Amino acid sequence: MLDRLAAKGRQRALGTVLNVEAVTPHMRRIRLGGAEIAAFVQGDGVDAPGAWVKLFIPSGEGRAYTLRAVDREAGTVLIDLVLHGERGDGPASMWAAQARVGDQVSIAGPRSGGFAPPGDTQWLLLAGDTTALPAIQSIAGALDASVQVEAYVEVNGVAEQQPIPTAADWRTTWLLTDPDEPGRRLCQQLLHHPLPSEPGYIWLAGEAAAVRELKLHFQERGIERHRLSAKGYWRMGSADHRD
Repeated sequence: MLDRLAAKGRQRALGTVLNVEAVTPHMRRIRLGGAEIAAFVQGDGVDAPGAWVKLFIPSGEGRAYTLRAVDREAGTVLIDLVLHGERGDGPASMWAAQARVGDQVSIAGPRSGGFAPPGDTQWLLLAGDTTALPAIQSIAGALDASVQVEAYVEVNGVAEQQPIPTAADWRTTWLLTDPDEPGRRLCQQLLHHPLPSEPGYIWLAGEAAAVRELKLHFQERGIERHRLSAKGYWRMGSADHRD
């Protein structure tokens, strides 16, 4: 198990878009490089599972995004951005929908994604929506075969499902979002979910109201604070939610 946390020290780096990939109809993968990014990726915490940065688009507005992958040798980072709406609603989403090779943006960080399972962890329960999928994939890539993992991911359609490469004993359950109540089907799935008796760890991320409901539920079931991480990435009706 990896127990690294992102370092408290943070830095800002200007990056150049090297590649833009449509991973799914509503997910864009941006590869950033350049001299400052190459220096940035040599720092502590950048490759911690679920680590995130603040991405500042050319207009100057910033939003938080997971570092999907870091390549220290190549001096690059991958950031996956969800496109809300048909072509992206919100400044960062709209920029991602139109991003081109050569564009320049800045990132600042890194910060911890909250994934810190105790050393005796024998199982993991990961749950989130589309916005949490890059972090879930980052966590998956850091695990070895010694841990059993159940992942529940709520997405806006079958086309938004993605492979989750991992060496772990992993099972993914995909759920389809109710557009009027994002996170509701995730809650319905997990509110009566049985948990193993052995020591484990729960990581939750996604729409803030749903994450809060699940956090309170697992706390009431006796899950200890150090075995539970819950991050509200966004809130329905809020343009720039901060957890």
